[in-house]
Amino acid sequence: MPHLLFVFLDGVGLGPADPDRNPLARFDLPALARLGGGHAWTDRLPVRAEPSHVVRPLDATLGVEGLPQSGTGQATLFTGINCARVAGRHFGPFPHSRTRPLLDAQSLFHHLRAAAPEEPHPAAFANAYPPRFFTYARQRNRWTVTTRCCRAAGVRLRGIEDLQRGEALAADLTGHGWAPLDLPVHPIDEAEAARRLHRLGRSHTVTLFEYFLTDKAGHSQSFERAEAVLRSLERFFTHLIACLDPAEDLLLITSDHGNLEDLSTRSHTRHPVPLIALGHGAAAFAEAADLTDVAPAIVRLAGRNPDATAADPS
Repeated sequence: MPHLLFVFLDGVGLGPADPDRNPLARFDLPALARLGGGHAWTDRLPVRAEPSHVVRPLDATLGVEGLPQSGTGQATLFTGINCARVAGRHFGPFPHSRTRPLLDAQSLFHHLRAAAPEEPHPAAFANAYPPRFFTYARQRNRWTVTTRCCRAAGVRLRGIEDLQRGEALAADLTGHGWAPLDLPVHPIDEAEAARRLHRLGRSHTVTLFEYFLTDKAGHSQSFERAEAVLRSLERFFTHLIACLDPAEDLLLITSDHGNLEDLSTRSHTRHPVPLIALGHGAAAFAEAADLTDVAPAIVRLAGRNPDATAADPS
């Protein structure tokens, strides 16, 4: 299996190519366009299915009425189970009570460990969290979808020491967001963030990085904020693409629901989300149709029976 870098972008859909509503249509974003096969990330994004480059839309509605939410959307992405159906509705931002057992026992991190029992750390979560996050989460036993999956599967959660050693990424890529916390963290640029993620990825089969500022920008309805976020991602992906070895690396990008692509509303949307796979093994995602198809494809790449993640207990 290649070294898979899974970059999860919260709240990015494929919306109308209307520059008055959609910052992904408004701004020139060459790196994102390259990832999209030469096209902007809008509802006009052509499907692409090549051995080393797959581009396609994913249904994020999961056959459930209402607006998709992070809690059930992310749980679906990381388990391959329709967690909106399990919960009986779209729910978020934290995990729904009915989906917690699935996150605790059936996430892709569990299946990766089972697929490679000889590897001490087949999966990694690249994000670093400040001390106050751990204090709050432990006191209230309120973990995010991703951190709950990781804790249950024995995937280490990273903190300030990892960030200081260059073995983790801040959620905003650069670490500037840690400045108000008055912690001894030195900001980096997006080029170093890309190199850091790539280095970390070489030590694991799958390395996940979660970026949520896209969702924040969507809720803000601010083109200025959206542009700042997209320009930062542009710099990051420009350098990450340059780091990739097509014979060894696979970059996977997707999202949990739409939001950023329509600044005419503060709410999430029912638009499909992009799935982009670039590099060795990309064809594993060529038939993906909705959020339930992501985890099984990753597990197949790891050489395990995908049926383990396909069951829907509802």
